[in-house]
Parts: sequence; structure tokens; C-alpha cells
Amino acid sequence: MKKVPRVIVVTSEKVTRPVKPWTTDVQRFLTYMTVEKQVSFVPKPMGIDDNGNEMVSFLAGEVFDYPLPNQLLSDTSIDSAANLLRKFHDVSADYLSQLTGNEKWLFKCHMSQEVMCHNDFAPYNVTTRNGLATGLIDFDTLCPGTRLWDVVYGAYRWVPVYSEEFQLDFKGKCSRLQRFLQAYGLEKESYPKVISCMIERLQLLIQFMISSAAKGEENFQNDIEQGHIEKYEADIRYLRENELRILSEIGVA
Repeated sequence: MKKVPRVIVVTSEKVTRPVKPWTTDVQRFLTYMTVEKQVSFVPKPMGIDDNGNEMVSFLAGEVFDYPLPNQLLSDTSIDSAANLLRKFHDVSADYLSQLTGNEKWLFKCHMSQEVMCHNDFAPYNVTTRNGLATGLIDFDTLCPGTRLWDVVYGAYRWVPVYSEEFQLDFKGKCSRLQRFLQAYGLEKESYPKVISCMIERLQLLIQFMISSAAKGEENFQNDIEQGHIEKYEADIRYLRENELRILSEIGVA
């Protein structure tokens, strides 16, 4: 029998993706969100096709990568992104009671469980309309975790809080960071932990990339060859060197 290549195929109705070890648990979660909670900002699971690929519904909208277009650098845009993440967390929190502890996730759950974390809440995984965030896609990184863990990485990607200043200067980054946290509604007592948690998140990302590449996963091997680890290391240094300044700018005394 001829082996059918497994690739991501996108049509106006559905997205077909290769099955992963965590696909069943992700589809179960998406069923809960779209059927029990009746939300429309995540894809609907459509099962497995005859070639062994998972299918999910297509979410219409524009998706962007870096550098971000001006429409995603507006106040209303970053507000909408933070609001979408908050809505996702609030709805997904009830799902924790349905977990058995035997679920398979791409990332290991090493923290307390408050909500279901997307773990890659970035512009390239969010659909937009006229610059406003409307939908959340690609749930390969889904797993339980804390609000703060997901919020700081979302802020890192949406501000973006990068060491280079190709789009925003220091003041601009801090202003957008503060706005993201406020729009999400993060408790003030968590603000002092934002930068340290962001650093920890990037450190674990580097470790995950290295271990995945060592196992032969080409995507991560390519990312490393393209200098992604050096970029994250530079961002970690930037965050460490400017932690107190950033915290002061966002209102931490």
C-alpha cells in the first residue's frame, strides 16, 4: 500500500494535520470547549481521516508573524489579545475537573493547575479581523498550568518583549506590557513575578528545543540552526539586566 504523506492541509472548511501522541486529549478538550461550552473562538474537532490525520474546523481571519504589522501594534489590538486569553482561561478552568492525570501532553505539567494553558499564545497562533484577536488555533502545546505562566509568554510574544528594538523602544515595550497585563486582569500581586516567570518560561523553551532536536525532530533542529536559541538567550539576558526597570515602568514599587 502506498504511504500517504502526512502534511498540514488547509481549506476554507477544515485543517488536516498529522496525528501526534497528544491528539486524542487535545481533541477531547476542543470538544468540551465547542460542544459543552459552546465557544466559537477555538476550532471544532472533526476526528481522524482515513489517512490517520486529525481534522479540525478552519477559523477564518488573518494570522501574522514578525515583524508585526501596525494594526497589531495598536492599543485596541493588544487589548483584544489579552481579553481573548482571559476568556480562554476562564472557560477552560472548568475542564480541570475532567482530567484523569493520564493525559498525554507535549509539555510536562510541572506547576499547579489553575487553567488549561495554550502555551504558545502568539500572533502566529491567533486569528484576527481588522487587527482584533478573534480566534485561537494550534493546540499542540496545550496542558494544565497557571494563569501567570500563559500570560507572561503571551505578553512576551504580543508586546513583543524582545531584546532587539526593531519595532518598539524600551518605553514602548513597557507600556504595551502593562496594557496587556491590565487588559487580561492579572492580579497586581503577580506583577513582581512577571519578568522572572518570563525568564523561566524561555529557559524551559530552550531546554525543550535542545532535547527535541536531539531526538531527531527536524522542526526544532531547523529552529536551532536558524538561531532561535541565541535569540532566546539574548532575550533572557535583556530581561535580567532590565528586570527592575521594567517592573518599575509597569507599576511595581
